[in-house]
Amino acid sequence: MASGVSVESAAIQGGIGCCKTSIHELESASRSLQRAYQQAGSGGWKDQKYAALGGIVEECCSALTKPIAELQECMGKLNDLLQAVGEYEQVSL
Repeated sequence: MASGVSVESAAIQGGIGCCKTSIHELESASRSLQRAYQQAGSGGWKDQKYAALGGIVEECCSALTKPIAELQECMGKLNDLLQAVGEYEQVSL
């Protein structure tokens, strides 16, 4: 490790937890938005404006789920870092 650099396993685990929470919240928001749109349609609201709203809802859901792949990649890198820090801590004991 570089001189003066300090990384604690708990901080890395906290970052992984934040990624998991963010992924869950983004997926949940997307599902909730889709469900609300579908419920509006099942209530008899199916006209041209409903169809236009569908496009907007689809764009919103896509925007909500887009960062998930990046967050999953970050979690992978954080897990690798956590493993490396764990190995380092065992060697330096």
